[in-house]
Amino acid sequence: MPTIEIDFETFKEITRRRPNEAVTEGDVVREALGLPPRAPAAGHRATVAPATQFWLSEGVKFPIGTKLEHRFRDGRIVEAMVKEDGVEFNGVTYSGLSPAGSAATGHSLNGWLFWFVRGEDGRLVAADTLRSK
Repeated sequence: MPTIEIDFETFKEITRRRPNEAVTEGDVVREALGLPPRAPAAGHRATVAPATQFWLSEGVKFPIGTKLEHRFRDGRIVEAMVKEDGVEFNGVTYSGLSPAGSAATGHSLNGWLFWFVRGEDGRLVAADTLRSK
């Protein structure tokens, strides 16, 4: 099998993106390149990776089912949920945080600053803070 050279930081990121041991480093690279999953070799049983458990947006993995919320100054709260193919708000799935936020407000905005998620400590943090990790 051919090999490629990668730096250690790239190796760590590829390893971090493996949801379990059944998913190989090559599977991660194929997904990142937008290639279809590899076909099993003849005579071998296919290793079935679990269904995608996250939605990837701008390098941030949002677990499916993550609740997003925004609290307006007047006390109103709007909520959305991360789905496999985007952000669902009021029964409609949008391709990203900004389109879903725009649907909630009726005007253009930066969804990374609009939507908040619960951090590991349970406090609300702007989705934008997740991009720096």
